[in-house]
Amino acid sequence: MNTDLRRFILPSILGGAAIGLVVLGIGGRIMMRIIAHWEGRVPALTPSGTFTVVMMGTIAGIAGGLIHGLLRRFVSKAPIRIAAFLVVCILFTLRGVNDLLLRPRLLFVAIVLIYCVTLELVTRRDWRNRDPIAA
Repeated sequence: MNTDLRRFILPSILGGAAIGLVVLGIGGRIMMRIIAHWEGRVPALTPSGTFTVVMMGTIAGIAGGLIHGLLRRFVSKAPIRIAAFLVVCILFTLRGVNDLLLRPRLLFVAIVLIYCVTLELVTRRDWRNRDPIAA
């Protein structure tokens, strides 16, 4: 299990955290500002609110990375693995934003798709050995 952890799960978790911070956290905060502007609300930007959203994006990125790493470890066929990862992430996102209007909901799904694609590309290689990981 130790080599599985180093080869599959740990890179996905670390990549998920970093990508989650940038894409889900910072990108999510920017998305919230855009949505507030579209809906005619006065956008409020507070340090504590921004910190919360960025940290929640990082935590979501870690959770997504764990799921991604487990799928990489136990699902050998890349198309099935990627499809399963996308479905899990999209369903989780839709559950979290189910109270929003359609357009903001779709924007959050889009940002999650960016996270998913980026994580898949980043973890596609074993960067230490520079060899593609067998799918």
